[in-house]
Amino acid sequence: MYKKVLLAIVLLVAVVKTSNAQELQTQVETINAFIEEHSESNRNYYAKINATQGNVYFYNEIQHAMQLTFPVLKMDANNIKITKKGLTFYPKEKGLVVIKNFSTFAPKDIGTAWLNIIKMSKKDKTTLQGMMQKFIIDYQTAMKK
Repeated sequence: MYKKVLLAIVLLVAVVKTSNAQELQTQVETINAFIEEHSESNRNYYAKINATQGNVYFYNEIQHAMQLTFPVLKMDANNIKITKKGLTFYPKEKGLVVIKNFSTFAPKDIGTAWLNIIKMSKKDKTTLQGMMQKFIIDYQTAMKK
């Protein structure tokens, strides 16, 4: 009996974790589709995000030549700034927490991450900011479980 209860609990935890991961992946796909659909030119087509292993990955430039890796637990979901060039993401505490990989250059530690979405309306950037904020909070919550 004890083994059956323990097995049921383990299976329940596995199902919950899988459903959280699927929900987060759906949010990533929705955010990337939003960027693509609300861009005023194909220049933004290359801005994308991904999330895995406790990190949020920001891809910028043609063929994703630049990748920014930001540990989700260090991100400040309430400190996402809208700029002329897109969105800038800040850490909870100042420091070099983002890893910047650009083409064939050596990785470099930097303080912020960004999405280059130059040709997007201010209204759409505000909507995207809200989507990213919800995603970061949901991801942080899932990582703490």
